[in-house]
Amino acid sequence: MKSPNTSSVTVPQGFLAAGGTCGIKASGKPDLALIVSDRPAAAAAVLTKNRLPGAPLIVTKRHLRSDGTRAIVCNSGVANDATGQQGIDNAKRTCQLVAQYVSATGQFDAFAARDVLPASTGVIGPQLPMDKIDRGVATVAAQLGRGRRADAAAARAIMTTDLVPKAAMRRVMLGSKRVTLGGIAKGSGMIAPNMATMLVFITTDCAIAAPLLRQALRSAVAESFNRISVDGHTSPSDMVIVLANGAAGNRTIAAAGKAFSAFSQALAELCKDLAYKIIADGEGATRVFRVIVRNARSQKDADRVGQAIVNSPLVKSAVHGGDPNWGRIVTAAANSGAAFTPARTSLHIGENRNVCVFRRGTPQAPGRTTLRKLHSLMKRKEVVFTLDLGLGKFGAEWLGCDLSRQYVAINADYTT
Repeated sequence: MKSPNTSSVTVPQGFLAAGGTCGIKASGKPDLALIVSDRPAAAAAVLTKNRLPGAPLIVTKRHLRSDGTRAIVCNSGVANDATGQQGIDNAKRTCQLVAQYVSATGQFDAFAARDVLPASTGVIGPQLPMDKIDRGVATVAAQLGRGRRADAAAARAIMTTDLVPKAAMRRVMLGSKRVTLGGIAKGSGMIAPNMATMLVFITTDCAIAAPLLRQALRSAVAESFNRISVDGHTSPSDMVIVLANGAAGNRTIAAAGKAFSAFSQALAELCKDLAYKIIADGEGATRVFRVIVRNARSQKDADRVGQAIVNSPLVKSAVHGGDPNWGRIVTAAANSGAAFTPARTSLHIGENRNVCVFRRGTPQAPGRTTLRKLHSLMKRKEVVFTLDLGLGKFGAEWLGCDLSRQYVAINADYTT
C-alpha cells in the first residue's frame, strides 16, 4: 500500500473538482467547492448524531437513496443549520443548480438533483444567500478540472477556521488493478466523536458494492474521526462521504474477502491520516497528544477512557504547558465510567513508554535525570500517554490537542 506525496480527490480516475469564491464569506476567501464523477458512483456517508441536523444532512440522507451519485457540493461560511424548511429548500435548490450548471459544461452526461450530495459549514442560523450560490455554482462548475490546482482549490474552499488545507491519498493493488483513494477534509474546532465540525470528502475509483462501501466507511470512521476531540463539542452540520465510481476496472468487490480487507485497510489509513491533520490544526493548538489505552475490560471501556482523557480541559491545559501532571490523566480515566482498579493501573509518558509515572496504583518518584527527560517528553509536538488498565484485553487509541489561550480568543470572536 502506497501513500504518495501528491494527494487529493482528482487523482482517482474519473473525478474532477474545483473551488472558488461566491461571496458568502465577508473576507472574500474561497467558499464553494465541487467534486464530480464522470459516471454514477456508489456512495456512503457517516453523518453527525447531533439531534439538530443541518438542512444539507437531511437532503444528503435522502439523496443517498439514489442509484448513482454524481457530485458533492459544499459551501463554507454559512452552516445552513437551524434554518427550518427554507434551509432544506435552499439545500435542494443548490443541488438543482449543480445538476444544471455541471451538465451545461458539456463534460458529462446530464444528471438530476437527486444525484448531488450537499454539505455546508460555518455559522449556524443564517439562511444561504441563494443569489450568490447561483452565481458561484455557475462559476465553479466552469472551472472543473483535474490535478493539484483543482485539488487545492477544492480543499481551500471548504475551510472555516482551519489554518491549512488537509488532503491525503492511498493506493492499493486489487488483483492486477491499481485502486486509488483520495480525500480532503476541513475541521479545526467544534471537533468531537460522532462527527463534528468536520467535512471529509473521499473519492475512489474502486468498484465496490454500496453495502460493502458503507461497511468499510463505518469501520474506518470508528477508528479515526470518532476517536479525536478538540473541544468535546459535536457539531450538527457535518459528515464523511465517500464516492466509488469503479473507473479502476477492478473486479467489483461484492463480498467480504481479501480484496475487501485490502480496500478497507486503505480507507482506514486514509481516514486516520486526515483525522490526525484535523487534530494538528485544532483551533489554537500547539501540540497533539495521543492516548493509548490498553487492557480495558471491554472495547466500550477503552473508548470511554480515551475520550475522557482527550476531552479533559485539565489534561489539555497540562499538555499546553508541558506539565507532567499525571494525576489529571489517571483521575480522568477513573471518572470515565469505565471499569477501573487503581491497583492494576499503570501510566507511561513518551512514545516508547519512556517514563513510568504510575505503576499498579503507586506513584513513581522520578530522579533528577528522569524528571528532565519527563519535561522534555512533555514539550514535544506530539505527547504520548499509555494507560494500562490491567483488566482485560481491549484497547483504543485517541487523539487530542492542547488547550491554549488562542482557542478562547478564536471562539470568543467567531461571529463578530
